[in-house]
Amino acid sequence: MLNIKLLYKVWYRNFIVWTKYIRPSLVANLGEPLLYLLLMGYGMGKIVPEINGMKYIDFLAPGLILSSVMYAASFEATISSYTRMITQKTYDAIMATPVNLSEIVAGEIVWSTTKGLISSVFFVAIMALFGLVHSWIFSVSIVAVIMDGLFFSSLSMVFVGFSHSYEFFNYFFTLILTPFFLFSGIFFPLNTLPEWARRIAFYVPLTPMVDLTRMSNKGILDYQALLLSVIMGLLSIPMGIVSYKLIKKRLIR
Repeated sequence: MLNIKLLYKVWYRNFIVWTKYIRPSLVANLGEPLLYLLLMGYGMGKIVPEINGMKYIDFLAPGLILSSVMYAASFEATISSYTRMITQKTYDAIMATPVNLSEIVAGEIVWSTTKGLISSVFFVAIMALFGLVHSWIFSVSIVAVIMDGLFFSSLSMVFVGFSHSYEFFNYFFTLILTPFFLFSGIFFPLNTLPEWARRIAFYVPLTPMVDLTRMSNKGILDYQALLLSVIMGLLSIPMGIVSYKLIKKRLIR
């Protein structure tokens, strides 16, 4: 059984370390989606007609929240976790205390989810500053943000269990995250794709979260997208268990 207090200690340890480099961290997490928002939303958005009754920037911005969460959580749970586990031997040091490996893995997942949540808060603040938040129902997007963070943090930790070098994560970022980013409906409506492509895009984990966030900002609560988002988040439980077993096999012999 997980000890929540010890899990929190792992989370808090990572939080304290993060406060030492908070500025470059936020630049890395927010820089790319903010550029997409400004250059595509306000740039290309001038020549793109309305999509489903929305200006292009209103169509684009909610999806970029979810992409910023995905990348922030995934980067933290891959590169940073791998560094703590292999390069810095932080996991070995922590396991010399009453904290066990399951609490370390769970703490890493929760912390990476928190990193995604922090990125989303700053991004939504930027949206509000530009007048892109249109409905109080938009607050339900917090569900999509948390589920997004949990799913990709857990999936990333599975890859940490497999990885034997930093270069291995190129497969994860290029072959998994990039297609998820491009085919989740962030940049264009999925109904413009061929039927076979729409079927594939429907199973992209980010798709229902993007739908939930976009529709809630329009003042509509999409219950199907809400349910699918929660299901995606719950998948973090089996993925977290798998990542724990893989990492345990590497560290405890």
